[in-house]
Amino acid sequence: MAYKFCSMCSAKLKQEKGGNLACIKCDFVNYRNPRPTASALVLYKNKLLLTKRGRAPYKGWWELPGGFVERGESADHAVVRELKEETGLKIKLERIIGIYPDIYTYNSDQFYTLNIFYVAKALSGKLKVMDDICDSKWYAKKDLPKNIAFKNGQLAIKDLLKIWN
Repeated sequence: MAYKFCSMCSAKLKQEKGGNLACIKCDFVNYRNPRPTASALVLYKNKLLLTKRGRAPYKGWWELPGGFVERGESADHAVVRELKEETGLKIKLERIIGIYPDIYTYNSDQFYTLNIFYVAKALSGKLKVMDDICDSKWYAKKDLPKNIAFKNGQLAIKDLLKIWN
């Protein structure tokens, strides 16, 4: 538990059943609800785009491009924004392939995520390396690497392989 004090009155927090943090003095509750992410399984010329993480967690591992949904932003807007920020790609979203729960660890704090994955087509194959990635590459189905970051990404790829022609 990284949070120890109430953000409303500064009294101590206690962990409740279910993981929420309740103030011992006022009725404030720090709900530890999942944080939404949006990612894409981007295809171009029958290859899948993977990006290499440039920071922890899983620094140096391959992942599906995407990121956290910002306040007031829809998931479909978030994934289009993230792809442009990380790779420079413009994409066309086709459909949601799945929504997968997971846990994200940042420093010593773990929090739940709700990860929305889209199947998308790239409008071109030209990749840039920007933002928080250190590499990006198109992979044929038979050449996918084993070191895929995050269980949610592994599950999304597994589901894509069921329908990928």
